[in-house]
Amino acid sequence: MPSDQLLVERDGPILVVSFNREDRLNSMGEEVHAALPETWQAVKKDRTIRAIVITGEGTRAFNTGMDLKENAARGGHRESSDTTTYKEGVRMTPLQNDVWLPTIVAVNGLCVSGGLHFVADADVVIASRNASFFDTHTTVGQVSALEPIGLIPRIGLGNALRLVVLAKAGRLSAEDALRISLVDEVVEPEDLRSRAIELAHAAAKGSPTTIELSKRTIWNAVEQPLGEALQYGLDVLREHRSHPDCKEGPLAFAEKREPRWVMPDAEPAGAEATNG
Repeated sequence: MPSDQLLVERDGPILVVSFNREDRLNSMGEEVHAALPETWQAVKKDRTIRAIVITGEGTRAFNTGMDLKENAARGGHRESSDTTTYKEGVRMTPLQNDVWLPTIVAVNGLCVSGGLHFVADADVVIASRNASFFDTHTTVGQVSALEPIGLIPRIGLGNALRLVVLAKAGRLSAEDALRISLVDEVVEPEDLRSRAIELAHAAAKGSPTTIELSKRTIWNAVEQPLGEALQYGLDVLREHRSHPDCKEGPLAFAEKREPRWVMPDAEPAGAEATNG
């Protein structure tokens, strides 16, 4: 479903996805919630896309989570089945849709509540110097659960709890976010988009298969005990030795040329593995 509230553009092999509701601080209403999983499913079918940039239009906000005005007018949350699992019911980010492409998130202003999903699931997060981060769930009568749980591997238990219980009073500046590893880099506002695309192009040069498998082993380690995670990683390494990219990489290096990677099929490699 095409949506003017979620802009999708190409920059060569890079897909740039932008929240486009500046009048609502790039909050997510029904239309955006429907457009996001459809966008990521289309990405899974287009193997010419090698990396993703997610950002927001304008300078005031990246993403401020649920559209509270729309929620109030509707009389509450969208109806959902009590039997819906996390994987079935939460489909906002590429990772939540089993998309393992390099993902760069560029935070250009407010990143609030549900917007933190995209930070939690990113590979690289860069922030404009005027960006800020906080979680207002509890101040509007909502449970804050999924976003802080997703952030714990990045920022630790204490910082996740601080965001939840202090709400707006726990607001983090871009520099604060950098200090606690919520973001990886802070840039001037006018440089944010170009820097995000630059990083995405750099990530797109790697072997698509090995990037995906590497990401899977890392996210698996978040869920598994250390010994099991290391064994899983070793099994993936051994299995990959027969893949053409494993020989092509060293050969291209020795011959001083760009590698010719095997483009994966439309269905991601190792789809049966955990997605964190």
